[in-house]
This record gives sequence, structure tokens and C-alpha cells, in this order.
Amino acid sequence: MTRIVLTVFLFTIAKIGLGQQLNIDKIRKDYAEAVKDEDLCERNFDILDEGAKSTTERVYRAAYEILMAKHMGNPFKKISQFKEGKKHLEEIIKNNPNHIEARFIRWSVQVHAPSFLGYKDNIIEDKNFLVKNLHKLPNEEAKSIIYNYLKGANPYLKGGQVFAIAELKELAQ
Repeated sequence: MTRIVLTVFLFTIAKIGLGQQLNIDKIRKDYAEAVKDEDLCERNFDILDEGAKSTTERVYRAAYEILMAKHMGNPFKKISQFKEGKKHLEEIIKNNPNHIEARFIRWSVQVHAPSFLGYKDNIIEDKNFLVKNLHKLPNEEAKSIIYNYLKGANPYLKGGQVFAIAELKELAQ
């Protein structure tokens, strides 16, 4: 009987541990959906908070930290959460200015951030950077996810934020 209980206990512990492994491809795919899905956002943030080590993982940790603000009720906590995630993202970009996914995340956050937060300064700069550099991203799946996100967002953009047909073609390379 003790062996059965011990086996079940160890199996449960192993299953819980494996369920929390960081899968950056899944986290990357979940990014757009996490805006609408609080549980998904919180789950991915917790996984990243525990295990983000690479620059890309830390970029997505900052992104999910920012997204968590969207799911909070208290406006003061929302702003504080947003600012903390923004601080982490900006620190990563300062240290890695050519990190393509970091620039994509900042672009997406700034495009969707309410204007009263005052976080809109790099939209055109990041847009131009992405047009010129997305093709350099070595991960084809990441490149595809980002391209589809940018292309899908285009109808909702305004003025200089809009990707011209030539820019979309360049992004598709």
C-alpha cells in the first residue's frame, strides 16, 4: 500500500513539474491570445517568472508582465504593473537594441497602449526596424508568428504606423 501511495505521489509531482516547463514556442504563440485570456496570461507569466533565462524568454516575461495589467481591476495596480513590465522591457532593449523579438514586443505594446500611459515614442522606429530586420530572425516559426501578427494588425493602425504593401512584402521575406 505504501508503494502505491509513494508511486502516485511521485507521478503527481513529476507531472506537475513537467507541466511547468518553459516552452518558448508555445509562449510566443499564446502571446496574442493572452490579451483576452487572463488564465493563459497568468499561467504563462508564472512559467516565465520562474524560468526565464535567455534574452528571448526575458522579453516574453516582460510582455506577459505588461499583459497582466490588462487583467487587473484596480487602476492603480494596473498602472504599476504596466510600468514594471515596461521598465523590464526597456532594460532588455537598452542592453540588446538589435533583438528582433524585443522590438516586436515593444511595438505591439506601444501600438495597443492607451495614450494616457505615454508609451508611444518608438512605434515608427520599431516598425522600421522590423521591416529591415525581421528576415534575420533565425527561428522560422517566430518569424511567421510575428509577420502574421503585424499583417493582421495593419488594418487597425493609423497614419505612419500602417505597413505599406512594399513593407509587408519586405517583412514576408
